Amino acid sequence: MSLIESIRKLYTEKRELALLEWTYLAMIILSVIVAGIFALFNHSLGVSILIVPLVALTAMCMNVVAWALIKLAADSFLRTSDKQSKPVANRSSYRATQKTKK
Repeated sequence: MSLIESIRKLYTEKRELALLEWTYLAMIILSVIVAGIFALFNHSLGVSILIVPLVALTAMCMNVVAWALIKLAADSFLRTSDKQSKPVANRSSYRATQKTKK
């Protein structure tokens, strides 16, 4: 499986976070290689280019944390809204439904 096919597969499976992580990883690796090549000719320029992968790594970490918090909040909201959408008439009917579920 080629790289292009695996990216297409991630996109069609709606796995946006994995696709975003791979994009950041590719940008980090490419920036480090470019910084290394520039550092062979001009050390200060190569070191200053290393800011790009540092920023990309920071952005990736922030995105992963934000994604996890949003997913947690959405899952929590969906669970509470499902529980609230089912009205319970009284305790005896609630207990009866709980016994039938087991």
